[in-house]
Amino acid sequence: MAWSEIPLSNVPFSEQTFKLTLDGGARNIHLKLCLWYHDLCDYWTAKLIDYSTGKTLIDMLPLVCGIDLLGQFRYLDIGRAYVVKNEASELQHPDNTTLGSTFILVWGDDS
Repeated sequence: MAWSEIPLSNVPFSEQTFKLTLDGGARNIHLKLCLWYHDLCDYWTAKLIDYSTGKTLIDMLPLVCGIDLLGQFRYLDIGRAYVVKNEASELQHPDNTTLGSTFILVWGDDS
């Protein structure tokens, strides 16, 4: 399984939108990834949209460490994604300054 690091920014005060083309082995996966930081709760969420149809696939996905973020969405066949620590930190999840640096998002496909 090949893993790709998704380039993220930690700009917390506005929606961030990325167009992703992920290598899915025999096919490419085209998604739009939208990120939001929630100040009151101190966490990030994501929305995944099928780029070709505009259909929302997943909404309000919390970006937490230690689990396959897409595990419960295996039926969508869009791979696996993990938030992992990229450097030493006492933090357990990304805050408004550490997403894309201390914590990174990696994505891979099962095929």
